[in-house]
Amino acid sequence: MGRVRVEERLDQAMHVFWERGYWDTSLDQLIDRTGLHRAEVYGKFGSKRGLFQAALRRYREKVIAVFLEPLDGPDAALADITRFFAGIHCAAVEPERRLGCLMISTASEVSPHVPSVARIVSNYLDELRALLRRACVNARKRRELPSSIDVDQVADYLVGSVLGLWVLARSPAPDTVLRHYVEGVLASLHRWDPKRGDLRLGDRAPGKRRGAHR
Repeated sequence: MGRVRVEERLDQAMHVFWERGYWDTSLDQLIDRTGLHRAEVYGKFGSKRGLFQAALRRYREKVIAVFLEPLDGPDAALADITRFFAGIHCAAVEPERRLGCLMISTASEVSPHVPSVARIVSNYLDELRALLRRACVNARKRRELPSSIDVDQVADYLVGSVLGLWVLARSPAPDTVLRHYVEGVLASLHRWDPKRGDLRLGDRAPGKRRGAHR
């Protein structure tokens, strides 16, 4: 298969796994939805598990990268953490995104049973924690957070909040629950911000900044 065709098939497989989950997706369903032949699945990916792991990496590169953009800059700080959570919220309440996050669903459903998948998820969570921790360190340097704050504790709390938000997104909880959840997370951060600021999410679109320091 050519590179373009491989990426197209991976995108299609990614969406099937995203909708149905790993365990409830059969190889026949993947073949039907992606147009892959059984021989191509085994020849290129080795197995359904291999295809899933490739789709999970593709999801990290194509979907998660968009959400992490506010935290990517070395000078990311409190406003960028706010923008990061606002972006997730805006996406999570879209009808097509009530599927949640493939990586987070995989963390609880597949990782406990498949070590190779667990490593992919762990690498992502480690990266997310590192980005959030760096933003907290920058915020502390700028006195947006108190000098006594434990940035490791806050980073762990924020990672847990990301997982919780995406689980809520996949649940039948109404959109207002997701909004209140994110506003609670932001309130827990901004209560340490000397400038305080508006804790309401408002109707900002994903990617827009409010008071960013870059």
